[in-house]
Amino acid sequence: MVRYLYLGKYSTEGLKGLAAEGGTKRREATGQLVESLGGRMTEYAFAVGEYDFIVIAEMPDDTAALVPSIMAGSTGTVRVLTVPLRSPAEIDAVSARIAEATFRAAGHS
Repeated sequence: MVRYLYLGKYSTEGLKGLAAEGGTKRREATGQLVESLGGRMTEYAFAVGEYDFIVIAEMPDDTAALVPSIMAGSTGTVRVLTVPLRSPAEIDAVSARIAEATFRAAGHS
């Protein structure tokens, strides 16, 4: 399973819903959605600043990982950014592959 970070920003309508329902119900609804897709939510927290909440979830594949963002976004109550997370070991594997790759930066010969 791959971990994903979801960064959410409520619309005015979404904030009204949050105020009416409370945070626990939003966490429960999100957890149910993730589980219905074969995933597992490991973190749900509210934030102050550019985003109103964050979710970290383990999802079975990229397709399942996009469902929450598209479903929630289609309601007009929230905008969600989905970010795949990678482990240090995965970055080590990428670093090892860099030595095999060739690249020419723009404007350099």
